[in-house]
Amino acid sequence: MDSQPTAEEAALRREIVKMFQIHAFELKKEAVKLCVKLFLEHDKDTRKKWTNKMIELLKKQTLQSSLISEELIRETFRQCKSKGSQDAGKLLNVFDAFSLQPYDFEPELGKMVLRVIFDFKLQIFDVVVEPFKKKKAVPKSDFYRDFDYKLQTTNYIISRKATPTLAADSSSFSHAARQRFLLVKQRAARCASLKNFKFTTCEILSASTKTLKSVVVLGMLTQQKADCYHIEDLSGSIEVEFKEDTKFHHALFHEHSIAIFEGNFENSVLKVNEVAMVPVESAETTRKELSSNENWFGGEDKIAFRCSERLRSALAKQEDTSIIFLSDVFLDDMKTMRALNKLLMGYKDQPPIAIVLCGNFCSRPRQTDTIDLLDRGFRYLANQLQQMKKEYEKTQFIFVPGPDDPFVDSVLPRPHLPSLLFKHVSPIISATFASNPCRIQFASQEIVVFRNDLIKKMCRHSINSITVESIPSRYARSILSQAHLCPLPQHITPILADFSHCLSLHPLPDLLISADRFETFQEKVVGTETIVSNPGSFARSNYTFHVYYPAQNRIEASQIPNSELID
Repeated sequence: MDSQPTAEEAALRREIVKMFQIHAFELKKEAVKLCVKLFLEHDKDTRKKWTNKMIELLKKQTLQSSLISEELIRETFRQCKSKGSQDAGKLLNVFDAFSLQPYDFEPELGKMVLRVIFDFKLQIFDVVVEPFKKKKAVPKSDFYRDFDYKLQTTNYIISRKATPTLAADSSSFSHAARQRFLLVKQRAARCASLKNFKFTTCEILSASTKTLKSVVVLGMLTQQKADCYHIEDLSGSIEVEFKEDTKFHHALFHEHSIAIFEGNFENSVLKVNEVAMVPVESAETTRKELSSNENWFGGEDKIAFRCSERLRSALAKQEDTSIIFLSDVFLDDMKTMRALNKLLMGYKDQPPIAIVLCGNFCSRPRQTDTIDLLDRGFRYLANQLQQMKKEYEKTQFIFVPGPDDPFVDSVLPRPHLPSLLFKHVSPIISATFASNPCRIQFASQEIVVFRNDLIKKMCRHSINSITVESIPSRYARSILSQAHLCPLPQHITPILADFSHCLSLHPLPDLLISADRFETFQEKVVGTETIVSNPGSFARSNYTFHVYYPAQNRIEASQIPNSELID
């Protein structure tokens, strides 16, 4: 039998329960006992300080309900005690795109919420939420009236959809487009430079028979038929007409771009005077506005890496630590392999923490002998690494597939390379065969790696005229403003709709590696500290590559001179 609590314990129990109830939290019996045990030996001010810390941390987490368990209290106290840090024992982690949690922006709550996927039992009209083993009855009338019935809790949007699939239905594509639009819209709504603009909607304009001057609309550019453009928002669509003197701001505007359109509305057509992207917002501003330090990047940590004091301190101690990025590493081309060997030899005295090799890995893709060429190429790479095994024993080699690598064709995100290629290098080095895109965490730094020849496609389908010199800065601004790795329509670059969240850039990372055949560049956009970097094609562009120093947030462009590759 439990011993009777003392008067002091009973008073403390009432105090703790009251403080949590004020903030709409209800503690389970075991959770109250744990809090009493943790705080009993401390004075009143210390108790209040720690309780407030725990409550603030709970508010910023995604919770199933307001009922707080003992395990959650224990974990929250641990995080507060370590100042919200994660285990920094391993500073480098790689997250596969298909493992990322699907977070959505919910406008009614004004926050990011986790989509909970579950199945339902038709015969008893019960919803079974598998992660929590709880049942919530769905009224029969609601079931028949609305098949897409949703249950909303404080921090979860629970949808009836089954497990994400490669063969998604039309609702998945609509949801992906809606989320893209909402993420840009909520950023525009709080942007200080847009406060003086009065935005209208497509629905309001469609219902108007008057001529309206200086109309401002936030919408997605679409093309419903040849040479006839429309802009769409969540309320509808209207036709737009671009004139010879239409002013386009510094970006790439193409089909499915979400932008701000200003013009005169007459005869059911918006005649556009000016087009601009929504200003870019830094990750710090995003988290401040959403009042959250929750981890949306990847992994099992609840607190965002950049919000961890311990990880930030660990990063500051890694001043000379570097990560190397290469793209188009043709393992079947002897000259490319000599250049790669030269690079490895040059860095063996001070090896980087990671070397990220992006595809394509074969110079002859989509051929009957491609797999054989890749197999021989990885075997040759393994032989090279065997000679430097000791020097690179603490370096993580990360392989990211390119658009022409086997087996999945032209769709994003792409799974890792075929597992039959792992056997050659895995016994020699620490290797990770990642998806495309993939996410890398080093200490408090968040890095996104994306290999796709997207720049040429975006330029080809742009409706505004551009110069070659301006492409890097226009591309960087467009991608960060859209907060999405691939803002092109499905018929140009297909995306798995159920995994569209894997391509999201919200909030923005510290570094975006957009590995492309286009010439090498690095750009920073006003309003954010995010670096957009393209290391260029290693095999096609005189063996260029980029070296990133996370602690300094600095990119260094480098290359292997052809003169050093002479036999």
